[in-house]
Amino acid sequence: MVIGSAFAPLPSGKRSSIAAWVGARLCCAAALSIAGPTFALADESTDTSAWRWDAVYKIDALRADRPVVGTATGLFDLRLTFDAERLFGWPGTTLRVEVLGDHGGQPNRHVGSVQGISNLEVTRTSLRLYASSIEHRFEHGTSVLFGLYDLNSDFYATEASGLLIHPAFGIGSEFAQSGRNGPSIFPNLSLGVSVKVERDHGWYAQAAVLDAVPGDPSHPGQTRVELRAREGALLVGEFGRRTGSADSGAPDRWGIGVWNYTRSAPRLDATGTGRDTGVYAIGQAALLERPEGRMVGFLRAGLANGRLNPIDAAFDAGVLIDRPWGTSGPAALTAGIAFARIGSTRRRLQAAAGEQPGSHEATLELGARWMPSPSVVLQPLVQHIARVGGKAGTTATLVGLRLEWALSGAGKR
Repeated sequence: MVIGSAFAPLPSGKRSSIAAWVGARLCCAAALSIAGPTFALADESTDTSAWRWDAVYKIDALRADRPVVGTATGLFDLRLTFDAERLFGWPGTTLRVEVLGDHGGQPNRHVGSVQGISNLEVTRTSLRLYASSIEHRFEHGTSVLFGLYDLNSDFYATEASGLLIHPAFGIGSEFAQSGRNGPSIFPNLSLGVSVKVERDHGWYAQAAVLDAVPGDPSHPGQTRVELRAREGALLVGEFGRRTGSADSGAPDRWGIGVWNYTRSAPRLDATGTGRDTGVYAIGQAALLERPEGRMVGFLRAGLANGRLNPIDAAFDAGVLIDRPWGTSGPAALTAGIAFARIGSTRRRLQAAAGEQPGSHEATLELGARWMPSPSVVLQPLVQHIARVGGKAGTTATLVGLRLEWALSGAGKR
């Protein structure tokens, strides 16, 4: 049963002109922001307004050496948040509406990494409805959310890895590859229900039930909600503990999660079906505390069914150094390595196709985050990939720049 459909891909004839239009205005806006924004950004932690909006534009300009290719991919994100208690008298209830506009090239189409390159890349330019939901918070730390849900906003998430642009530092590669159209993560979201329970001393447990096939694989640029019994559901659970202050941006934490699709999936070698399921663990901790800033490390690992998916295990780790030279220099330095082990079934199929299979793919990313103004971010970076696509003897190096421009505002009832 088709519940709803929202937005469609932009017509192919308009994509280049729209991308140029957005790019030109981004440059103008960045120049104005560096000179000084005309209004202050809203402080969400002390916001008492009935509604607020947040907008951000991000673009990654990347150049690879093998093959030699340069391209850019961008994203515009507009979020509206409504306090239903102030607006309608519904205590503890929040409404959210989010719209994404994606455009630009597909750098990984040229490079061929099994884990990806940029967390902004999409297969088709589009304007789509994104994470839009209603959430109610009960007393004693329990909350329930219903709507289009980005799983990685709560599950398999570590704040210290969030500034790296490689997709594996958002959600583990072994989980991201799962399902017929991926799990409910960027850019395709499912309709679902999420429940979170938080207790004293930082303990938490959370679970989600989502449509197993987000969007429509035949129409990748659209947000479609189609609930069919034969597709089944994706079940995810995680429990763990947070310690320290969340005001630091990256509190100490650890967590263990499990995920499972209720319907069987075909094997890679077409010899039958199997259960698409996996487990993961995450950890994040302060390695060094200084008056100017702190160094936070993260470590994540997961397992998946290698008979159904190319990657049967993934591991990533790294550090975030906040204000390494105090108020001067970059706002942060980032470093991370993402490792994906190629399953035996995928390697066997590669050998049968005449390729030289490798046991893994590994990516190293280094970056520096500069903030010339509160609303503008410049982040030069470099990535080096070994055994690209799980093929022995292959490497690729990319250099690039991420530009972000963010604004926000609030309104009273």
